[in-house]
Amino acid sequence: MQALLRTGKNSRKEGLYSNRIRSYTRILAVAWILVIASSFWWAYIQHEHEIIEFGRAEARAALERDIMYRRWASKQGGLYVISSDKYPASPYLSGIPDRDVVTTSGLKLNLINPAQMTRQVYELAQESSPVVKGHLTSLKPIRPENEPDPWERKSLLVLETGVREVSEIQIQEGKKVLRLMRSFITEQSCLKCHSFQGYNVGDVRGGLSVTIPLANLEAAADLELYGSAAGHGLMLVMGLGVICLGGRQLSRSAVAQQRVEDELQQLNLQLREEIAERRLAQEAQRESEAHLRVVADFAADWEYWRLPDGSFEYMSPSAVEFTGYAVEEFMADRGLIHSIIHPDDREGFMCHTHEVDESGWIKPIEMRIVKKDGQVRWIGHSCRQVYGRDGQPRGWRAGNQDITARKQMEFELLEQTEQLEEEVSEREATQDELEQLNRSLEERVSETVADLRRKDKIMIQQNRLAAMGEMINNIAHQWRQPLNNIGLIIQNLQFSYDSGTISQDEMESEVTKAMAIIMHMSRTIDDFRNFFREDKEKQTFYIKKAVDHALEFVSAALVSRGIQIVIEAEPDIIAIGYPSEYSQVLLNIISNASEACLERNVPDPRIIIRITIENGHSVVYIRDNCGGITDDILPKIFDPYFTTRDPDKGSGIGLYMSKVIIEQNMGGSLTACNTEGGAEFRIEI
Repeated sequence: MQALLRTGKNSRKEGLYSNRIRSYTRILAVAWILVIASSFWWAYIQHEHEIIEFGRAEARAALERDIMYRRWASKQGGLYVISSDKYPASPYLSGIPDRDVVTTSGLKLNLINPAQMTRQVYELAQESSPVVKGHLTSLKPIRPENEPDPWERKSLLVLETGVREVSEIQIQEGKKVLRLMRSFITEQSCLKCHSFQGYNVGDVRGGLSVTIPLANLEAAADLELYGSAAGHGLMLVMGLGVICLGGRQLSRSAVAQQRVEDELQQLNLQLREEIAERRLAQEAQRESEAHLRVVADFAADWEYWRLPDGSFEYMSPSAVEFTGYAVEEFMADRGLIHSIIHPDDREGFMCHTHEVDESGWIKPIEMRIVKKDGQVRWIGHSCRQVYGRDGQPRGWRAGNQDITARKQMEFELLEQTEQLEEEVSEREATQDELEQLNRSLEERVSETVADLRRKDKIMIQQNRLAAMGEMINNIAHQWRQPLNNIGLIIQNLQFSYDSGTISQDEMESEVTKAMAIIMHMSRTIDDFRNFFREDKEKQTFYIKKAVDHALEFVSAALVSRGIQIVIEAEPDIIAIGYPSEYSQVLLNIISNASEACLERNVPDPRIIIRITIENGHSVVYIRDNCGGITDDILPKIFDPYFTTRDPDKGSGIGLYMSKVIIEQNMGGSLTACNTEGGAEFRIEI
C-alpha cells in the first residue's frame, strides 16, 4: 500500500515538473520568434539604406567625372571643334574674341565653352545609355534648354545657402530613381563667359544634376535580402527545434531524477557482473603461461608479476598508458610501484588484503595513483599469490583496471542524489510558503492596481488642465494682434462714417479685411483643437514638420517676450510614432525654456533647436541660454508632481508625462543636462 502511495506521489510531482517545463518552453519559443523577427526587420532596414547609399555613390562618381572634364575645359579657356550643322557657332559666345577661327589649311573651327561641352556629352550619353540622365542648370541660365525643373529649382535655392550637395528619392514613370545635384562654384576661368551675369569668384553659379535609376540596384540587393530571409527562417526553425528538444529532454530529466535509486542499483549490478567477467578472464589467463604473456601484452588492463624480492618478472606494456612510466623504469626501480600510489591510499595499499565473495572470487580494492604528468587516476587493483610446482611462493600476480570514469560517474550520481534530497526538502519547505503567499497575493495585487489607476486618473486630469492652460495662453497670444487689427478697422469705419467720407467700396474692403482676420482666428481654434487630438496608430512623420507645428502655437508668445528661435536641421529626417504627442512634448519643453528666460530676465534670450541623426535614430536637441538647472534639482525634473514654480503656475507633471510619451509610448529616450550658459534636452526615437 505504501509503495502505491509513493508511486502516486511521484507521478504527481513528475506531472508538475513537466507542466512547468512546458510553460517555460513556450515562453522561450515566443522570445526566440521575436528575436528572429527583430533581426530580419533590422536587416530589411539596412537593405533599403544600402540601396540608397549605392545610388548616391554611383551618382557622385558620375558627377565627379563630369565636373573634372568641365573644370579641365574651363582652365583651357574652352575647346575648338570643327564647324558643322550639329556643332554650329554658339550665339551666346558672340562677345568672345576669336570665337570663330580658320586654320592655315582653311578648316573652320568654333569655340565651345565648358557648359556646351557638358551638354553635348550628356546628349551623347543619352544616345548610348539612356538610363543615367544628367542636366546642367542654373537659376540664371543663358540657354532656355538649361532651365531647371521644379526639383532642380528647389535644390539650387538650397545650394545657394552653402550646402554642397542635395539628393532625393523620386518616382518617375512608375520607377524609383535617385536625383542628386552638386553646386558649381564660380572660378576665375569661368568669368570669361559669365562675368556679364554679375557672378564673382566663389559664387554659386548653378548646379549639375544626375538621375540614377534604382531598379538594378534593388534587384541586386534583393538577392542578398532573400538569402537573409532564408537564413533567418533556418535559424528560426533550428532554434524552435532545439527549444522543443531541450524542453522534452528537461521533462525527461525531471522524470529520470525520480528513478535515480533504481538506476544506481542497476549500475551496481552491472559493475558486479563486470568484475565477475574480469575474474573469469583472469582464471582463463592462468591456464597457460604462454597464453598469459600474449594476452597480457595486448590487454587493456595493467598487469604485472612481482617476485618475492620486489623485482618484476613481468609487466604489461599498458603500464605506460596507466602510469606514464615505461616498463623499464619499473624494472630498474623496485620502489616506483609504491611511490606512484596516492599518499592518502599508500598505507592501505601496503597493508591491503582482499576479500573473497561467496563464489570464491577476489574482490578488488580501489585506490588512486599519480601519473608521471601529475594526473590522478582511479584503478581497481586485485592480486593473488603465485606458487611454483614445488608449492613454494613465487610472488604476486596483479591486475589493475582503470575505473576513473566509473568513479566519476559514481561521484556525480552521489552528488545528484544529495542535490535531489536537498531540492525535495527545499521544495517541501517552500511549498507551504507559496501557498500562504498565493492566498494574500490576489488581495494585494487588487489593492495595488486600484491605487495605481486612481493615481493615473489624477495625473492625466492634471496634465490635461495644465495643457489647457498652456493652450489658452497661446490662443491669447495668437489672437492679441488680430483683435487689435479688428479694433483698428472698426475705429476707422466709425471715423469715416462720422466724417461722411466712407464709400461703398471702402466699406466692403474694410469688412472683407475684418472677415479675413476672423477666419484666421477661427482656423487658429481648429489648429489648437487638432493639436491635442490623441493619435490612435503610429505613423511615419517628419521631425522638422513636428517642430514647426509646435512652434506655430508659441510663436506669438516667444515674439512678445523677445525670445529668438534658431533651428539647425538636417533635411528629411523622419521617425515612427505619434506626431501629435511628439509635438506636445516639444511644446512643453519650449514653454518651460520660455518661462525660465522670462523669470531670469535674460538680456538676449535664445532657444536653439538642432535636428540630426545618431546611430540610425532621430535626435532633437533643445538648448537655451537661460542659466540651466541647478545640480540638486536636475535629477528630479522628470519626477511626477515635482516643480519649482508656484502652485498656480505649474503642476509638476508636464515633464513626467513627456518622458512617459517618449519612452513608454514611442520606445525612445528623453534626457536633460546642463550646457554652457543653459539647459539642454535631448529627444531620441
